[in-house]
Amino acid sequence: MSLNRRNLLGVATAAAVTNGLLSSRFAAGLAGIGALSAHSAASAATSDYKALVCLFMAGGNDSHNWLVPVDAGSYAEYRSARGDLAMPLQGLSALTRAPRQAVGRQFAMPAELDPLRELYESGQLALVANVGPLERPTTRADFEAGRRLPPRLFSHNDQSSNWQSMGPEGARSGWGGRIGDALVSANPHPIFTTVSAAGNAVFLGGGSVAAYQIGAVGPVGMGGLRDSSTLGSTQVSEALRQTLFAAGSSPFQADLARVNKRSVDAYALMSSTLSTVQVGALPDQTRSLPNGGSLQLSSLPLAQQLRAVAQTIAAGRQLGMRRQVFMVSMAGFDTHGSQKRDQPALMAAVAQSTAWFLSAVRDQGLADAVTLFSASDFGRTLTSNGDGSDHGWGSHHFVAGGAVRGRDIYGRFPTLALGSADEVGSGRLLPSASVTEYGASLARWMGVSNADLATVFPGIGNFGSQDMAFI
Repeated sequence: MSLNRRNLLGVATAAAVTNGLLSSRFAAGLAGIGALSAHSAASAATSDYKALVCLFMAGGNDSHNWLVPVDAGSYAEYRSARGDLAMPLQGLSALTRAPRQAVGRQFAMPAELDPLRELYESGQLALVANVGPLERPTTRADFEAGRRLPPRLFSHNDQSSNWQSMGPEGARSGWGGRIGDALVSANPHPIFTTVSAAGNAVFLGGGSVAAYQIGAVGPVGMGGLRDSSTLGSTQVSEALRQTLFAAGSSPFQADLARVNKRSVDAYALMSSTLSTVQVGALPDQTRSLPNGGSLQLSSLPLAQQLRAVAQTIAAGRQLGMRRQVFMVSMAGFDTHGSQKRDQPALMAAVAQSTAWFLSAVRDQGLADAVTLFSASDFGRTLTSNGDGSDHGWGSHHFVAGGAVRGRDIYGRFPTLALGSADEVGSGRLLPSASVTEYGASLARWMGVSNADLATVFPGIGNFGSQDMAFI
């Protein structure tokens, strides 16, 4: 069964999910997929378990200070371009293995990112240089002529959507959801194929799948149905149940009743399964940070989301799931101002939350089965605006997990000198690796076939490389 066939099913049986509610058309589509699943899961063996987790840094992360070139010539260019935003050498910890594709260059990461650096050194984390949305390989001359450019560059909403979906704001599906479309027939409970701990996100929407939403303590349910007493009455719950499940006298009412029933059933199934799995609690001790600040993982929303994902992964294994795509997010990265004050805490929150999560999945015996990757609206300018940095384009990212070919930097690390071929004005980097190539590498690991990649990433034929080889 090809992904195109799934998409036809999706058009006829599109999902409509709000607070975990699934339309009956979605159920019909999944039933059709189930009937066709004798063909197995698209074109890849999916008898094992794999999960892909997107960590989205909302606002546009300034990654120039996450991965810093420290050989003499490169650091001088970096410091000249960054001005007051440059990280001092004494605050950086060197990566002990220089990237193979950048002979003669040396790199370091700030102390706040030590948990990520330790994952790099242990071979569980790879860095991917200068990634951004591209429609095709693009030069500075193309940029200056307005050729071959993604729409509405430097806009938060549009570039966030471009990263997640390959289209500007208003896109109807994302590449995480389209990966789910390609692999959903491997799952006995398709409703849990794509799961969001970050609210609504186009990244997880597909033609046949829609994101199941969870909160920090598990699935989102209808409170009135769970309470023994509502508004002082023990009868409200039953009355609400009868109203929600009443078929009524029109097809719309019957459809809504089926939606509501499926939502309640999915909540009950996930809740009961979660009660059988064990995931350690987030540490509640206060940790000191190199800049003098402090952090408590148990109170960090990102860490709470990742713990909920770890729990859902454990539950998914109990339910016989084979392929799942998750999303978590953290806000605060739009650092036009107070960047030197705020960025160390942002770094530490991401690094420590990520390290805890990978430890939690390793405790489940799933170190090689779970891969987490970073994403963001865009990179930021190399240049300072006097108190922070402004909207940019290319940025550096990381991929972490037991299956990652770590201790290396993938893609081409740019020249940081202003006016170079890698810079398109105001210190904005011209991406040398596309989100398409980055995402396709992850999709291949998940088991998406060559034939289906063109549907998950419609522009992939414009790029010579369809696998960056970091996993």
